[in-house]
Amino acid sequence: MKKIYLYVSKKFLTIFIFTAFAFGFIVLISELFRELGFYMEYKTPFFIIVQHLLSNIPWWIIQVLPVATLLALLFSLGDLAKKNEITAMKAAGINMWRIISLFMLLGFLIGGADLAARELIVPQTTEFNERIKKEKIKKEEIKVQTQFKNLIVSLPDNTRMTVGEMDAKAKIMKDIIIEKYNEDFYIERLVLAAEGVWENETWILKNGVVRDFDADFWDEAYFKEYNSKIRLKPNDFAFRKMRYETMNTYYFQKYINQMRMFGKTALKERIGLNIRYASVFCHLIVMMIGIPFALGIGPRFGKILSFTMALAASFAYWGVQAITQSLGENSILTPFMSAWLPNFIFLAIGIVLLARVKK
Repeated sequence: MKKIYLYVSKKFLTIFIFTAFAFGFIVLISELFRELGFYMEYKTPFFIIVQHLLSNIPWWIIQVLPVATLLALLFSLGDLAKKNEITAMKAAGINMWRIISLFMLLGFLIGGADLAARELIVPQTTEFNERIKKEKIKKEEIKVQTQFKNLIVSLPDNTRMTVGEMDAKAKIMKDIIIEKYNEDFYIERLVLAAEGVWENETWILKNGVVRDFDADFWDEAYFKEYNSKIRLKPNDFAFRKMRYETMNTYYFQKYINQMRMFGKTALKERIGLNIRYASVFCHLIVMMIGIPFALGIGPRFGKILSFTMALAASFAYWGVQAITQSLGENSILTPFMSAWLPNFIFLAIGIVLLARVKK
């Protein structure tokens, strides 16, 4: 049985690797023609063009992996069926679920490799790609915003800080209002200060007043210096808009937290983070959809029709992904459901289709 597993796996992986790189090459040529006007506008040297295009190949390959998985599955199983090797396996008493389980495992492993690439390889290459475009082609500096006006920051413990002006690079802020609310959203404390400076790992406020509110009375105290106990570092305020492909999960989550700290919903980014994990199972679901059609789920389906229906079902899956993502971005679905709902739907469809495969 081990030899059969190795034989089937080798047949599948050979087609899979060839298809993935073939699609990657096609996308590379397509991108070259699409960006040709851009390169000519900035008189980009040939070597820089090559660097810019090649550095994006890992990301393009990641995008075509699900299609490569489906085609490799259909061609490898189709070849086994064409040569009557599937019939020979059944005649030898091999339950087809053992072969199906092998493909399911391969789908899960490809998904794991996809996630690993998104975490370890793609952020590095995409960041390099961005730097080439900005610094070597457009001759621009990568902009990091360090100065803000009318900044609203969400803090822990039902606290909100409003800053009239901030310079994160100079580590100063002006016209500060800090409001702390209780669980019933009644204000408990109000701090007003003319300016604040970053000293000793905290923000020291200067020339202001603290007002503590109670149900029956409120107290007021003026100060020249006041320890706000806000531990947000100046670098935490420095903001640079980034593509999510350039970040691994740790920095992506940090980026989302920073956006939410500034009062933004970061809805697209939260959906993107959920999609990163949902995509691990994308290849497995493509396998579940493709296997029944590749093996023939009914005598009335010919090989060509089965192949076409497998492609149609898979593209329907990706279509539903696009729809749920759009619904999530319009706040109709939660970020979690917008990323995972297609998986739940087509997982159920895949189970029903697999149940019809002759063992």
